[in-house]
Amino acid sequence: MTDVPPPHPQVTGVPADDEIPDLLTVPEGALYSARLPMAMAYAAVLHSPQTRKDDRGTPYITHPLTVAGNVWHYGLGVPIYEAEMEDLVIAAVLHDIVEDTGGDNRLREIQSMFGPRVAQLVNAATDSSVEDPATKPPWRDRKEQHIARVRQLAAPAGDGSASDPGACLVIACDKLHNLSDTAAAVDASGDSYLDRFNGGREGTRWYYRTMFEALRPALPDTLIEAMSKRLATLGA
Repeated sequence: MTDVPPPHPQVTGVPADDEIPDLLTVPEGALYSARLPMAMAYAAVLHSPQTRKDDRGTPYITHPLTVAGNVWHYGLGVPIYEAEMEDLVIAAVLHDIVEDTGGDNRLREIQSMFGPRVAQLVNAATDSSVEDPATKPPWRDRKEQHIARVRQLAAPAGDGSASDPGACLVIACDKLHNLSDTAAAVDASGDSYLDRFNGGREGTRWYYRTMFEALRPALPDTLIEAMSKRLATLGA
């Protein structure tokens, strides 16, 4: 005889409205402010129709959330990022909003909601800010221009550090996740996987290698090592 599972217990003692936690007020000792969950909700809504370039239809929101995790992983404990870590994580969550969901109008929204530094970081990670993603400039032109801007961000400033190390961290963590997924797919199914990208086989390898070279002077050693391993797997 098959055991019948017990019925679900009835919910009793529902709290009154004035006892329900205010979700915009984080607890004492929180490691981040309410700005982070607000950014996650904003990104989740705008990316909700989009999927990753894999064979499973993975929801696109998994990418910016992974990039945010990478920013924490590689940025925590590094003094140069310490003062703006929350802004860097929020920018990671939002880094594809402008490029993929509405262009410069979204950048103005981001500045209004999350401040000028987050908007600056998102803009640095964006290679096209046209309103309709279908009207982006040609792929190679966009990538070359973005790499040139990244070289300026990674170039030494007056104190010898990168001109904008925080922006370089966000951009590198974005590329690390894409590179990791791409390298794993190529390792599993061969070069034909690269044909689904605008750059094709040669262009995709060129892009990851050249972007890494542009970012490298501004990156911590742990992130350099991680990206180097993925590039080797990809054969770039």
